[in-house]
Amino acid sequence: MRTLLIALLALAGCGAAPAHDYPAEARARFAEGCPTGDPKCDCMWDEITRTMTPDDFDAAMTRFKEKGLMEPKLTAARLKCREAK
Repeated sequence: MRTLLIALLALAGCGAAPAHDYPAEARARFAEGCPTGDPKCDCMWDEITRTMTPDDFDAAMTRFKEKGLMEPKLTAARLKCREAK
């Protein structure tokens, strides 16, 4: 327990937001278009899970499918990770 607390404090000190708890199905859907193991895709998934709740992500994907509108947080994650190796 103490180790977990220290790790969380270290992350907080680095400014990294903790990742939201996403269901495995959401990661699998994301991997259909951006495969797990690809550095850019892994970076994007990390950014998404830290900046969006699962409900926000689902709503953003629905808006994109229905109206073609891209969520700014998804665009920001994509831009941040475009040069990941």
